[in-house]
Amino acid sequence: MSDLPKLGIDIGSASIKLVELAPMGKDRWKLLSAASMTSYQGGVTGNLANLAPFSQSVAKILKESGARSRRVVAALPEEQISSHVVEMPLMSDDEVRQALQWQVEQYIPIPAEKAVWSYQIIKKDAQGGGMEVLLVAAAKNLVNAYTQILEQAGLEVVALETELMATSRAVISGAYPLSMIVDIGAKGTDLGIIKNGLLVFSRTVPTAGEAFNRAITSTLGLDASQAEQYKRTYGFVANQLEGKLAEAMRPVLVVIANEIKKTAEFYTSKHPGEEVKIVTLSGGVAALPDIVGAMSGLVGVEVAIANPFGKLVMDAGQQKALAGAGPFYVVAVGLAMRGL
Repeated sequence: MSDLPKLGIDIGSASIKLVELAPMGKDRWKLLSAASMTSYQGGVTGNLANLAPFSQSVAKILKESGARSRRVVAALPEEQISSHVVEMPLMSDDEVRQALQWQVEQYIPIPAEKAVWSYQIIKKDAQGGGMEVLLVAAAKNLVNAYTQILEQAGLEVVALETELMATSRAVISGAYPLSMIVDIGAKGTDLGIIKNGLLVFSRTVPTAGEAFNRAITSTLGLDASQAEQYKRTYGFVANQLEGKLAEAMRPVLVVIANEIKKTAEFYTSKHPGEEVKIVTLSGGVAALPDIVGAMSGLVGVEVAIANPFGKLVMDAGQQKALAGAGPFYVVAVGLAMRGL
């Protein structure tokens, strides 16, 4: 069953991304199809009672992409996910689940009967007799909304997970040093600490792609469509437009960079001796020209752009069509890679 092709669908606040992959052995997949389209206004988060337009959009992108699989893994919006690292005495997996059933309401902002939750053991200290468990929870109505959208589009939902978990799978291997994923979307930026290939800490901040557009519009007097076009064409290249565009966007980048440093400092304060060695950027903003240079100068560590296509077998046409689009498709690729 797990060797069959399946879809990864990322329903973002600005766009829907679809990727269809077929497993080809250990850590290799064949890209069968990829497509994107503008999302229904507001995203699922703001439209829980009006799901039909989303289902119609998913059905449309399925048809346009030519994807044949109907088995899908989809991402829930990170800002709607509650995650908490729970310190517990050393115990078995079954004992962890039983213990969390009685404690879950202490760690999530949702009544337990209205939540769907799961956990992942991220650290065991046999000598110290303790362990750390990542508890992740979402509201049942959010999970039901995504399931309904996908099922109405004719899909079989085989799993739902968080955007950062999918991103980590797509671009961070277990051999990486302590890393941070920074997924800059349209409305929010998701930050996740990855250790030994596992997501061990996450948070979301509201500064993201739309903030860059507002800064350009207010500073340079461009309309919204011009601001988006200039942002994607020139990015942070200092010698373009006399440096005015990069300067207009810099305050927003500084805010995100400060959140990156704050997140790293918080995590390392809890884990003495550990240090974030690399920051990997994903999301549409990660494709902006020279963002690596601009960001690395602000955060003081190595910065890289996520490349989810590195593990994929792609023909020449696919490589040409998707050139530079890796950061945009990271979540969808990671979803389709999920083993079942």
